Amino acid sequence: MPLISLVLGRLSQAFLLLIAMSLIGFIGVHSVGNPVFNVVNIETATPEDIRQATIALGLDQPIWRQYLAFIGNVVSGNFGTSYIYHLPAFELVMSKLPATLELASIAMLIAAPLGTGLGLLAGRRSGTLFDRTMVKASVSALSIPSFWLSMMLILLGAILTGWFPSGGRGTTARFLGQEWSFLTGNGLWHMVLPALALAIPNIALIARLSRSGTIEVENLDFTRLCRAKGLSPRRILLRHTLPNISVPIVTIIGLQFGGMLAFAVVVESIFAWPGVGKLLIDSIQLLDRPVVMATLTFISVAFVALNALVDLFYAVLDPRVRLS
Repeated sequence: MPLISLVLGRLSQAFLLLIAMSLIGFIGVHSVGNPVFNVVNIETATPEDIRQATIALGLDQPIWRQYLAFIGNVVSGNFGTSYIYHLPAFELVMSKLPATLELASIAMLIAAPLGTGLGLLAGRRSGTLFDRTMVKASVSALSIPSFWLSMMLILLGAILTGWFPSGGRGTTARFLGQEWSFLTGNGLWHMVLPALALAIPNIALIARLSRSGTIEVENLDFTRLCRAKGLSPRRILLRHTLPNISVPIVTIIGLQFGGMLAFAVVVESIFAWPGVGKLLIDSIQLLDRPVVMATLTFISVAFVALNALVDLFYAVLDPRVRLS
């Protein structure tokens, strides 16, 4: 019963959170501009044409009625049709998802092990030159704006050296009904620079978190006991320290991965990566409200689902969570 109550409580919280986010997003999107002027030809359209287009899009209704209609459509799986692309909005978002998903996955596969490893080594050698260098480098990496980092990567990796392409997705291969870049060598080569632009700040964040956790765990009694028993520093670090700092690391990895899916807007725009973030920016500029709302809804659900998965993963990593 306690487990069922916990699950029901989390589901109700997630439901209320999604409702609140959809309401805020809907009001924000519908308070800016008039998409009718992007649908009709302003130079030739008459006032009657504009009025008919407004009625056809349902924009003549009060905003509360538009929101209720939106919720009703979402329940039936319909987010409307894009004003610009004339395609189902949710289908359009899903067509862009593989590009964002593979880019975020590659970036996190770089950031998670590298950041954790650097943090463990720095925490194990606290106060040394390596530790001080890592701390300064992580502060610098977290302070650099993503647009500047992206442009510097293009300058160094594409323009000055010519090693990597400056943008685009490259050659793709079809798998499970979608196009993927990581399945081809050319596609992987195109992913290097944007993946690094996403990975570098996350390497710094994860490294700082794992370093502070390592320093804390290294001073605990059970770690001293392990040293007194003659266990090697490597065994202590991997078998005892790492599991004890894994919960906050998994938390930040889950949150940052969700952030990559939602807010890789700058990186995708600079590298012309045709993902969800670039679609969101283009749709906001064009006032394509169905696509904007479909994208925001997907991002909200992804965040809530990732947080739930992280909570469940705690029980795998920490026996104390299972007992509680």
